[in-house]
Amino acid sequence: MGALSTRLRAVARARARQAFQAFVRRASDARLERIAGSDAGLRVVFAAMARAYEPGEAHGFAGEVRYDLARRDGRVVHWTVRIDPDRATARPERAVTPALTLKMTVVDFLRMAARDLDAGRALLTGRLDLAGDFALAQRLGQMFGEPVAL
Repeated sequence: MGALSTRLRAVARARARQAFQAFVRRASDARLERIAGSDAGLRVVFAAMARAYEPGEAHGFAGEVRYDLARRDGRVVHWTVRIDPDRATARPERAVTPALTLKMTVVDFLRMAARDLDAGRALLTGRLDLAGDFALAQRLGQMFGEPVAL
């Protein structure tokens, strides 16, 4: 029965991810920020991100990654993802000494989470600003379950 419940959970997660991606692709920026960018929406997205963590892809890294997410009204929402050898956790607060800080809008963060916006393109066009460990920034996608680009 354990293998069946594990498979059902995997199917449910895949369907939820597909639904999120479809919603993000169809939503205007205003609607995306209002619904998925709310405090509750961001809590769900960061929790899913922490659950998707692949410890083997961290290559021994342990530390914090800070997300500074700007809302349309100018307020900035701070989130910290704590990466440990065997798990990741996320909390809505500002990391004091993060290894990496990512600054972007809430909408761009959600579009990147849904794989609707490429992080490299966002960086090159000024929609994403990085400070800290750039090698860590390059591994984030793999660390959180994104397929490796060939």
